[in-house]
Amino acid sequence: MDSLYQRVKELDSDTFQRFCFQLLKERHPEQELRHVEGASGDEGLDVFAGELSGRPVIWQCKAFPNGVGKSQKNQIRRSLRTALTHFAPAYWILCLSVDLDSKTSRWFEKLKKSNERIVIIGQMFASDIVHELIHRKTLKDHFFPNASLNVTELRQLAANIGAITGEKVDRKVDINLEAAIEHWKKRDARFNYQIVFDRDLGPRTHVSTSIQPGLMLSIHKESGRTINVFARDLESLRADPPNFTTTFTGSGIQKFEKFVKTGETQEFETHELGAIKSNWPLMSDMTNSENTHKLVLAQSPVLLNMKRSVRVEFIGEDHARQVRYELLDLKPLRIGTEESEISISGKNAPFRLSLAIPNPPRGNAAINIEYDWVHREPKEIQKSLDAFNLLRPSGKISIFDLETEKILLEANVCLPDETPSSIRRRELVADATSIANHFGVNLKLPERIEREDFETAHFVKQFIEKGMVNLDTISMVVIKSKENEHLLSQQLGGGKGFFRFENIMQAAPILFRTPINIGPVVMETEAEINDLAETLLRFREAAIGAGVQISMKPLGSVRVSLLSAILKSEL
Repeated sequence: MDSLYQRVKELDSDTFQRFCFQLLKERHPEQELRHVEGASGDEGLDVFAGELSGRPVIWQCKAFPNGVGKSQKNQIRRSLRTALTHFAPAYWILCLSVDLDSKTSRWFEKLKKSNERIVIIGQMFASDIVHELIHRKTLKDHFFPNASLNVTELRQLAANIGAITGEKVDRKVDINLEAAIEHWKKRDARFNYQIVFDRDLGPRTHVSTSIQPGLMLSIHKESGRTINVFARDLESLRADPPNFTTTFTGSGIQKFEKFVKTGETQEFETHELGAIKSNWPLMSDMTNSENTHKLVLAQSPVLLNMKRSVRVEFIGEDHARQVRYELLDLKPLRIGTEESEISISGKNAPFRLSLAIPNPPRGNAAINIEYDWVHREPKEIQKSLDAFNLLRPSGKISIFDLETEKILLEANVCLPDETPSSIRRRELVADATSIANHFGVNLKLPERIEREDFETAHFVKQFIEKGMVNLDTISMVVIKSKENEHLLSQQLGGGKGFFRFENIMQAAPILFRTPINIGPVVMETEAEINDLAETLLRFREAAIGAGVQISMKPLGSVRVSLLSAILKSEL
């Protein structure tokens, strides 16, 4: 392992970039990643995904064989600034050929914190890279040949195939695999067999949600070999289907009863099972008395892959209010004799519901809500929150099957009252929806909502509604002219008065990392001039045409509005 760390550390900058690109391609096969030619990434990026004109994901690769010191920190900061100057990335991820010590880790955390309103900063350092290489033998052997003991080569030597040509290796492997398959076919010819080697794909989960047609059994070995068993002679299998028997003991009895009643996945250890007997040779081989077993009872993947298109209505307790989703997907999660669970989701729905219902369906249903708000428009989220509020303190969900044109389920649902934090989030979404509609801006909720987002949304909403805001200071610049050189001292002589300003805000408010161009605004307030005598003196001594800054303190709340709204009302 230490040798692999050292080999990663020794890579030059160009090789490290190309290595990172290949590793990232394997880690993110669903994304179209592109590598940027040019020394160290001319515009602050080496690898990216998405459109550079939009919100791309950017990876910056740095090979620092001697660690991260002052000079390297400056390079990292410079690369980040360059990327943010040329692009508006959603993520900027730093890839390093070394790990950080505790002091440098604190520095990097501060860098992430100071830029979190602009971009999410991620990391892939040496330890992360080595961990990935453990499961990616092909990539490791290409970039780091002989970095660790090659067990495969040792096995080849033991099998006397290390020195023969590739064609002869293929022929010998084919012969061995065919011999193994023929051996299994002799034991049970009702099946076809497939052998797959996929060590580089990482560890497997014990329950798969998708299966190949005809697949009846998969045997996974730690060596990376998988034996898939497919039904071949269906008529014979129907006449004499494979079976196995066992008994449950102790806590295994309660687990089995729970699985039957609710369909919830249960795992049984060896001490919860009796002897396992089977008329299937492969099963018998795996369950002989010398082995320990783990039995998992779970819903069939065929069941979990079923899907129906439905219309869902959320209906308030008074039946006068409702929210409708015309097209959602319904999938079963589990089915038991006494209870079942279904999920409801959709491409344009910012949530996933799961409903636990009695079997057969009747009365009440228990509901669980998973929110999916990131990169969603506020109006989509507001619709879902309006729907959920119809279920407080109680309401009804009606599910209509679009294929059969029949009601599948009507269930009473009770949701608890909103917490103070959920109320604030709902109000933020409502304000953001109003702002997006009024100014025609495309807002999307970020992964993390900041306190400033709440403040900005409330502030901008006041301008739309001609509301009141609290300001500590109002500053303006008055251009001295012949017309006002004496008028101003008369107007400000008392130091207090009612003022009305029409101006364009110096900086556009930022909501969800998006600037809101609200245009010219109007502010009206009672205010007191700060440092009145000094202000009048500076104005008196200023030349005609010069600008003089005047600062005042509002004596109460400031009424604000949009100039465009006032002009529209006057027409």
